[in-house]
Amino acid sequence: MSTPAFSLQPEEWAQVMVHLDTALELPAAQRAGWLAALALHPPHLKQALQQLLEDRRAIETADFLGAGAEGTPQQAGATVGPWRLLRELGRGGMASVWLAERADGAHQRQVALKLPHRNPGSQVFGERFRRERAILSALQHPHIAQVLDAGDAAGQPWLALEFVDGEPITLHAKSKGLGLRARLQLFLPVLQAVQHAHGQLVIHRDLKPANVLVSTQGEVKLLDFGVAKLLEGEGAGAQAAETALTQLGGRALTPQYASPEQVAGRPLGVASDVYSLGVLLYELLTGQLPYRLKRDTAAALEEAILGAEVRRPSQAVAERALSRALRGDVDTIVMKALSVQPAQRYASVAALAEDIERHLQRLPVRARPATWSYRLGRSLRRHALGYGAGAVVVVALATGAGLAFWQAQKAAAEARQSQAVQAFLVKVLAYNDPQQARGQERTARQLLTLAAAQIDEEFKGQIAVQARLHQTVGRIFIEMGDMAQAARHLGSAVAWHQQASPRGSVDTAESWYRLAQAQLELRDYAAAGVSLQRTLQAGDALGTRPHRWTGLVLGYQAWVASQTGQLDPAARLADQALQVQRALTGEASVDYLTVVSHVASIHLARGQVAEAEKLLELFERHTGQLPDYPVTDQIGQRSLLANLRYTRGDVAGAERILAAIVPLYDQHLGVQHDRTVVTRSLYARSLAETGQYLPALQQQRANLANVMARSQVEPEAVELARVQLVRLLTQAGLHDEAVAQARQALAFFDGRYAQPTRYREAARWYLADALLAQGEREEGVRLLRVSLALAEQMGARDNPLERASKQLALALAQRTAAPAEAQALAAAACPVLDRALGAANPRTTRCKAVQAWVLAVAAGPVDRRAAVANFVAARDSALAGLPAAHLLRAELLAAEAELLAAHGTDPSPGRVLYARADDQYALSLGRPVPRPLLSLH
Repeated sequence: MSTPAFSLQPEEWAQVMVHLDTALELPAAQRAGWLAALALHPPHLKQALQQLLEDRRAIETADFLGAGAEGTPQQAGATVGPWRLLRELGRGGMASVWLAERADGAHQRQVALKLPHRNPGSQVFGERFRRERAILSALQHPHIAQVLDAGDAAGQPWLALEFVDGEPITLHAKSKGLGLRARLQLFLPVLQAVQHAHGQLVIHRDLKPANVLVSTQGEVKLLDFGVAKLLEGEGAGAQAAETALTQLGGRALTPQYASPEQVAGRPLGVASDVYSLGVLLYELLTGQLPYRLKRDTAAALEEAILGAEVRRPSQAVAERALSRALRGDVDTIVMKALSVQPAQRYASVAALAEDIERHLQRLPVRARPATWSYRLGRSLRRHALGYGAGAVVVVALATGAGLAFWQAQKAAAEARQSQAVQAFLVKVLAYNDPQQARGQERTARQLLTLAAAQIDEEFKGQIAVQARLHQTVGRIFIEMGDMAQAARHLGSAVAWHQQASPRGSVDTAESWYRLAQAQLELRDYAAAGVSLQRTLQAGDALGTRPHRWTGLVLGYQAWVASQTGQLDPAARLADQALQVQRALTGEASVDYLTVVSHVASIHLARGQVAEAEKLLELFERHTGQLPDYPVTDQIGQRSLLANLRYTRGDVAGAERILAAIVPLYDQHLGVQHDRTVVTRSLYARSLAETGQYLPALQQQRANLANVMARSQVEPEAVELARVQLVRLLTQAGLHDEAVAQARQALAFFDGRYAQPTRYREAARWYLADALLAQGEREEGVRLLRVSLALAEQMGARDNPLERASKQLALALAQRTAAPAEAQALAAAACPVLDRALGAANPRTTRCKAVQAWVLAVAAGPVDRRAAVANFVAARDSALAGLPAAHLLRAELLAAEAELLAAHGTDPSPGRVLYARADDQYALSLGRPVPRPLLSLH
């Protein structure tokens, strides 16, 4: 390979590559004449093109830049940073790879040390190298070679990778003489590794035998993510367009294993890796590539790939026994992976792996039509030892007839169940028939309750019908918000389904899942945990994991763990749920967004605002693409988005969303539904934060009344609504009522929970806040101290943003009685808010205003003026952008009056500011009120 006598800029490399593609389309004999006639300016570009064409053999393995440029060669024995080079393992256009060991003797482990070349185009290679380092660091899988260390030594970047002493997977299979079954089993770890990468939003883009090694111990390892592409958060079904980086590399690919869209330069997604895996599997099974070339050129290869001239594996081998073994399932699996159109391939690598596993287990593969004859054939193969040779024909005929009869029976049973459900729904509506109603108009809930009570009696002995009806009724009650009724009927559905189908069924798994939903809404976390586990077990009876319910159940299990204080397991389960569901359905799916809503809720409950925001962006991106997305779920996710905006400080934006969705909740779920109640509480809080205190109070009073009006009162739901009312009563200056309501709520939660919980400590905090506003400082301070001490016991279970707000309230209450304590509390609270919400967030600027206030109260004579000036600056920052009627204006005006009265010799300015504060309170609350002790909410 020649050394280049030219230096090109990145844009010049791109120009040369365009002409190089054209040249490689020509027969070799015509290239010289074509190049001589080519007018290419400036002249050194033509010189570069000529040199690259001379290196045609290397170029046609896609090592375009490496063909024309090599870095300074390293020598065995040389040191690079802490590493001593032992021997070169390989060299390509981007980098060389050396076997190396620690020169300082820190450990004896040998590594594969990757060293990028420093040459024309090295800026591009350097970017690839940094990307490979970032990608590999994020991929933790037993079948992916791991990053051990990385660094830079005198301008030479290096990457220390796990050294795999092995050979390419195809050579290993050949040298060991592996049979078809063993080769398929050997391929499964490759699929697991690639699926893991896809779960991390990474497509490999260069899957080939040289990048899949089998160690001397028989362990499969996937290598070389140097040309991998991050999907930029677009999801498993997303596409990653070629960037300037990959284009400068002359399409970073090995053509023989590239997908049609990769060869054509179109955007890539996970389907591209599925195709490359199909090529690799084809070669592993047949010993040859799937393409028949008309001529030996890169252009001919591209033509073959795009033209899809692919023979079935069974047609590509000469050995008759192997051809028979490949015929049927294996042919189907490989050809589906090699479909020219991405949409016709397997939707994920997991789906490809599942079909290979099903074939190995002699089960019907998903890629083939589920005809009765095919399923019969699979059954005979699976139970071959159980059938005598002379009985095969008889068994086949009997099984075929039996299967047809069974299918007919199943169809008839399904029809009977559907008719029964229809008849039941007609009966529900008939209860409002004037002849039966007798002037009494019943609600939908009453109609359903009346009819549902008669299911078991009316359909006695029809187990499948009973199961289906209880399941249907349970789901309807969930949508109505009557979780107690839902749980009762779904429990019956589970029992009947298990009796009707002892070996398991889709309906059994679905009923367990819906039962868990109802139990979670009832906050019966122990029972819900059991139901979620039973859902997984019922799904396992139908096929291997991951299955339809895996990701959904993991998402709920994460939520249960977060609600019961197991936050580390919750975080692990949440990450697992997202990965599994993304791999199963991609991000643009109803089930994935359902899981996202659980995980985002967990993040918000823990004060992890940035993490929640990243997930909630997916709603905006995908919701409009999903026509089957339930309306109630769409509304719920808009509610989550409003919660995020409220927490972020965009209260006006949150209020706009909530004003639009509260009527939708009322319409679709009713005013008594838990989701409606929670959303109305947030709406009331947003109204208060925009200075609309009386409308906010009216909203929450109505909300509490709606919860109390439920046919089956749920005490905890009532008290949670009452706690939210306490905060608004305090803000509205109704201190006596706020204290009374808060004492009632705290008494309930103290009686219900032996251990501290967020609900219980929120009630204690709001009672303390109401007492301080009422002027009962001693008890208010005591309760705040207790709440903060219990928060320490809760540890990570306590929302750090709420803890910071408690610290701030105590700092304010102690500003004169214990100024040192007050300063320490404020100093602890403000950085927490700053990190989570940002310096410009209203909650952060309020905190800094209080911190300046506390410092100014304790300032000595020398620092007094500067401290007051600092407070005024912090106050102005906190008030910027707030509505004219916002209560904080009154409180901070009174704070300044307090400072002037305490430090000034002339009381007049203080009296003027107190008068202005009183006027501001009257403006904010709509009536004159006694000025409360200052507190922030």
